[in-house]
Amino acid sequence: MSPSVLWRRRTHRRLHLLLAAALGTVVYSPLRTVPEAVVLTQAVLFPLLALSGLLLWKGPRLGRWARRL
Repeated sequence: MSPSVLWRRRTHRRLHLLLAAALGTVVYSPLRTVPEAVVLTQAVLFPLLALSGLLLWKGPRLGRWARRL
């Protein structure tokens, strides 16, 4: 792997962990009673976290598939 690929993957992993920490904060804090925080979590935070996890999991395979096109 080239350094740029390693840097991108490391940065992506850190972003994923940051999103997970934000989700945990909303779920396990008094913020879960604030309607705006619940909507933000359901509409933005959770989908981004799920997409980030999928890309970490299947990203290399998607990259190989895209290069073949």
